[in-house]
Amino acid sequence: MSPKRPALSYALTLLGRREYSTWEMERKLEGKGYQRDEIRTAVARLQEWHYLGDETYLRRQIDKYLAAKKSRSYIRQRLQLAGLDQQMIEEGLARYYPPAKERENVRFWWQKCFGEADFSPQDKRAVIRWARRMYAAGFPAEEIRPYLDYDKES
Repeated sequence: MSPKRPALSYALTLLGRREYSTWEMERKLEGKGYQRDEIRTAVARLQEWHYLGDETYLRRQIDKYLAAKKSRSYIRQRLQLAGLDQQMIEEGLARYYPPAKERENVRFWWQKCFGEADFSPQDKRAVIRWARRMYAAGFPAEEIRPYLDYDKES
């Protein structure tokens, strides 16, 4: 059974709620039962109107996750799930999320957990729990390790 509304109309409704990558939009329309030709036509029209574009989607998603202080690894994974090309993702991360910014984000999470002090908290287990959480969130070990070494400096 074919949907009652045209694919373009449904796609515009979806875009009114949130942004989509081209791949996500195609999957969403397929899931509603639209024919492949109608999907291609709707996606082409949306791209022509600049309502749908992977470059714009990439930039806005990186900005959104940067504001939330997410790791490069986390952002990379989310963009892959959105169906973006691996090379486009890597170029976007290199351009909009330099490694120095990731270092700042690790510092932000340290200060949020342990305050402004540059010394290790008394409870070493809390530091280890924090480090595990940071590592699980995708932050690189080389950015986390200096915070684990604070205890050795005291």
